[in-house]
Amino acid sequence: MNDIVERFEVAFNQIHQHLKELNGYPKNDNFVELLQHSKLKHSVIRVYFDKLKQYAKLRNAIVHERIDEEYYIATPHTDVVEELERIKRTLDQPPKALDFATRPVLFFKSDTPLSHIIEAFHKHPVSQFPIYRDKHDFIGLLTNDCVVNWMSRTMDNGSVRIESVVAEDILDDAHPNVQFLKAERTVYDLEERFEDSLENNQKLKAVILTESGEPDDLPMGIVTTWDLIKVDRRNRDES
Repeated sequence: MNDIVERFEVAFNQIHQHLKELNGYPKNDNFVELLQHSKLKHSVIRVYFDKLKQYAKLRNAIVHERIDEEYYIATPHTDVVEELERIKRTLDQPPKALDFATRPVLFFKSDTPLSHIIEAFHKHPVSQFPIYRDKHDFIGLLTNDCVVNWMSRTMDNGSVRIESVVAEDILDDAHPNVQFLKAERTVYDLEERFEDSLENNQKLKAVILTESGEPDDLPMGIVTTWDLIKVDRRNRDES
């Protein structure tokens, strides 16, 4: 077999295998259909979608339209093969979810005064803080929206008394959708969480990354839908 054709087929088949894995090994494993479905969930695939679709046409010409065993109606250029191999390496070693997380994570205890949390919202460019009881028992995500909503409900004659209010008091009325993920997992796993929540009509506010992937562990990073924009931007810059 022509060496350049062999390299192309090896890289293409390995990418095909990645697409099967990303889609849970469906019965219909047509490359283009897997590509189309993966594009909806994963930014890496979205970035390379057009190229991979064209490479699929080239692959069909190589495999199905060759004149004999050693004569191909189409042969890929070296730069095409090198690009396909580069895409394959990206899929082999996708970025870690932690690469796109906000770090370090500022969090508070359940008995932290609301005045202290409001001050923290003013000082730090974040819109939510995880709240824990003793021994890192996660009880909720306190967002700036939660604070505003609580204030609007408790306002009396244009003023709000917050002297004795603590974080847990506000969490009683607000439960933003939060999920947890092992910090070592990939950006694919991260994107999957947000996509699944969208399909289930459940707005996922954030994914908190911990060493164990469990809620009762210290937060190592936090990812919001805004952070997912960084995923697309980085992948496009590297494409």
